[in-house]
Amino acid sequence: FVSKWGGAMTSKEQRKQWEAEQKLLASLAVLEDDLDWSCETPDFPGLQRLCGVDVSFFSDRTYAIATVVILSFPKLEVLWERSAAFRLSVPYVPGFLAFREVPALSQLMSSVPKRLKPQVVLVDGNGALHPRGCGAATHLGITMDLPAIGVAKDVLQVGHVNSSSAARIASGLVPGTWAALCPVAGLFKPKAGGKPLVVSPGHRISLSTAMRLVVAICRAQHPEPIRQADLRSRRAVKAWHAGRQVEYLSNPRLRHLERMQELTDRASAEQCTASRGRWQVKAAAKLEAPPVEESLEDQEEASWPGFLFGWICACMSRGSKA
Repeated sequence: FVSKWGGAMTSKEQRKQWEAEQKLLASLAVLEDDLDWSCETPDFPGLQRLCGVDVSFFSDRTYAIATVVILSFPKLEVLWERSAAFRLSVPYVPGFLAFREVPALSQLMSSVPKRLKPQVVLVDGNGALHPRGCGAATHLGITMDLPAIGVAKDVLQVGHVNSSSAARIASGLVPGTWAALCPVAGLFKPKAGGKPLVVSPGHRISLSTAMRLVVAICRAQHPEPIRQADLRSRRAVKAWHAGRQVEYLSNPRLRHLERMQELTDRASAEQCTASRGRWQVKAAAKLEAPPVEESLEDQEEASWPGFLFGWICACMSRGSKA
């Protein structure tokens, strides 16, 4: 399955393809800790690099700036950054934010030097808290095969989760604390008077670890990696308006479609392999003893009577036709 965003396609057909892609990605999401650092203690031993991403839009809503920053941990100093403009080829549709932003963000993330490869990425959006279990953080995390966390400003209505249920839970929070909103999301109140943040795991991380990490890296109203990315994306928009040159991504959508094709092929191959594996185990269980390899002499002895019988049958057949 490959999404096609161009051509003579109706919005209904487009939405169906987006939904199918989200369902596929949701089936690949891992919502438990699969990390190369420890989450057992508050200082997260082994964690050295965080990634924050953000997108800021121009007033015409035709172009936008995508920004990726790499921060050190625990000092939260910016180690690397890159911002670039891109054309918005996909309209904004609630529930499908990733198709608008992830292609450009993933292209920028692919350019991060290997020595600075992030160990977790934080996204201004949702993760598993999504109608189809695949918000922007899940989409980006699976695309880049990295642990990902979604941090949203507003509560997305999913099942029994809505703004009213979130408000009841948030009323009991004091600054610096968090509480579970549902099995795949929690609320965190950074400071007094501010709105609680909606945190959900995107990929390769559990809700508990995601919440504790967000608490640890939140110096202001938002986690520092996202805050730094937001500052730089807005700065790039202002620089463009001031006449300064800004890097431009020519076709991030095409590269993203190629990546989606790779993920689809991999998922299909894994399903086929699993299916073949189950069949082989079942067939092997019926064997009473392992097969014995025959010697060359045994093979010749076994083949000669069969050859002779076939030759006799052929002769008889010719005689009857005559």
